[in-house]
Amino acid sequence: MEEPKDISQGTAPGKTNDHYLPALTGIRFFAIFHIFMFHLVSLYGSEKPEGMEDMLIGFKDAPQTLVVFASNGWISTSLFFLLSGFILAYLYWGEDGQLTTTRRRFWLLRAARIYPIHLIVMIFLLLMQVPWYLGQDMPLSTLVPSALATLALLQAWVPPWIPLWSWPTWTISALVFLYLIMPWLMTTLSRLSHRQMIIALIAMPFVSIIPTLGYTARMVTGAPWSMNVDMFVANTPVFWVPYFAAGMLLTRIFSLSRFKPTSSNPSWFAWGDAAFIVVIAIACAPGIEQPLKFFVRQGLLMPFFVIMVLDLARGRGLMARVFSLPGTGFLGETGYSIFIWQSIILLFTSVSLMAMPAIGPYQIWIAVGLIMALAIPSTYLIEKPLARVIRRKYIDRGVTK
Repeated sequence: MEEPKDISQGTAPGKTNDHYLPALTGIRFFAIFHIFMFHLVSLYGSEKPEGMEDMLIGFKDAPQTLVVFASNGWISTSLFFLLSGFILAYLYWGEDGQLTTTRRRFWLLRAARIYPIHLIVMIFLLLMQVPWYLGQDMPLSTLVPSALATLALLQAWVPPWIPLWSWPTWTISALVFLYLIMPWLMTTLSRLSHRQMIIALIAMPFVSIIPTLGYTARMVTGAPWSMNVDMFVANTPVFWVPYFAAGMLLTRIFSLSRFKPTSSNPSWFAWGDAAFIVVIAIACAPGIEQPLKFFVRQGLLMPFFVIMVLDLARGRGLMARVFSLPGTGFLGETGYSIFIWQSIILLFTSVSLMAMPAIGPYQIWIAVGLIMALAIPSTYLIEKPLARVIRRKYIDRGVTK
């Protein structure tokens, strides 16, 4: 069976063929880049050792609204998971309710896109971080299993391990779990009637905030703040199933599939544009603290993201036109590489300041330039070519297409 083509390739805005969803690929880049800027501003706002006070100091003179927008980049994580569920369901959820290929092939195709570049980057991270951790007397009982878990992209299940090697890739770690259970989700959701699917979609934001309710109850009792508890609520893969399933349900409820080509009349404004404006306004709101942050991230934004994704998939509204502009799909495909290379960039930010103290005011621009200078060739010269080779030689060998 032939692998679905890149969803960022196709015809003109407002029309869809069996794989054409360029606006979704474009907004995926927007979401992932927003998350990257969040990591940069978080590093700027973190407690720094003596002599590192000027790290990313350029944020101090940046427009306050832009700094706040970057500091709220955590909201785009929710959009990323919903998009992932939607896109994979659009491509692989057959009309019979089953996966359109074998489970083994689906899982191997996903692994071929993620693991090669992840393992390459992890080699660099291990070479740079192992000596430092050993110098800090980190016990091997922590060092070894956390490194192996991160290599396997399983670290999101153990909160203390998430920040040790490659913090940003907890998202990919969660995706690995979602890929694993997706065939089961397809079978389960396909048993629902159309009305039941609508009810399930409406229920997903409420299901998603259940862990946050527990977190809030813990705060009310006066329990001390714990980073591990925060990471448990924010990063545990199973807690992201509602967003992923919501994206999947959208394709079924509104009959959006590569097997059912649709067309729409392009418009200059749609409900998705209004939802996008609300999301941007929330992202520009200062002082969002816990537990409100988790309520917003884990559930309250889901209805707005659903409306956005629906209109983007149909090519409706100004936002769909903007995110379908030439080059947006090209950048959107770099998403995995941006996530995976971030730890290298964050490490470089610290090391470069120690080597060149005057570099602080320019580090934001340098970090942005470096992440794209790494992500683009990583995607198009390593990730995609390796995935094609692996698919041809090991996955599809002997398979009649």
